Amino acid sequence: MQSLNQHGQFRFIQPHPALKRYLSSYYFFEIDAGDELPQDDLLYPEWASARFMLRGSIPAAVVPDPLEDVPRVSMTGPTSRAVRIQCVSAVMVGIGMLPLGWMKFCSPSADAHGDRVVDVESEPGFSLFAAIWQDIKSLSDPESIAAKFDEYLLAALKIASENPAKELEIERVHTALANPEIADVAALELATGLTVQQLERLCRRTFGFTPKKLLRRQRFLRSLAVQMMNPDMKWSNALDPHYHDQAHFNRDFRDFMGMSPSEYLAMPRPISRGAVLARNAALGDPLQVLQSPPIK
Repeated sequence: MQSLNQHGQFRFIQPHPALKRYLSSYYFFEIDAGDELPQDDLLYPEWASARFMLRGSIPAAVVPDPLEDVPRVSMTGPTSRAVRIQCVSAVMVGIGMLPLGWMKFCSPSADAHGDRVVDVESEPGFSLFAAIWQDIKSLSDPESIAAKFDEYLLAALKIASENPAKELEIERVHTALANPEIADVAALELATGLTVQQLERLCRRTFGFTPKKLLRRQRFLRSLAVQMMNPDMKWSNALDPHYHDQAHFNRDFRDFMGMSPSEYLAMPRPISRGAVLARNAALGDPLQVLQSPPIK
């Protein structure tokens, strides 16, 4: 599915069926602001993504850090804060990682890369993605690039170490986090059968953050997604029922996005709007972290 707006084209492609436990999607962004000023936007908190810059550049920073040039092939770890981006013209392709995909294809602990953007070519723990870059950097067709992604990741899957019990634990936690009925760590314990200590270790290692922060992030993004898909809706009508009141939501908004809800609504957001609509049309979820693990 492809979405077009006046500033770009956005396309999401499903990975090979054998990879759907590990990856959320492949995505393809072509952005061109023409003669306009650089487009400022925010990427929402999400799971990890490998990003490959085929043309142009997109300076970025996890808020509130200053913008920096992003390496031509980078890994953004799981994020608990928005990533500010700025772009005039660029073609970027990416691989969205689910937590199980981080375990399978990335050797470092996720919490060591939470809220960080790193150069894949200088980090040995992401050597698979550096190899992928060498084979796609001269390509331009999304279908051809998606086929290369499948080729490399399927080959990596065959040789990756297996730990079925741990993989099921990760998917149980991921499923519970995606469940809007689960609002606190006690409910997460009950749903997963893991102790607080086990959840803490597993969430930091594979999901990037503590269970409490992950639950806060899910609650916030569920609310944000409702408003994004219904832009005329008042914030008070979009709030997740686990919020105590509007002030509670406003505090979370500033923590996760680095600004107030009214400041956010005043932003044009040309890139994120197009991407959210395209993702929802292609995958049925407007945001990556709202995507549940596939049912086997």
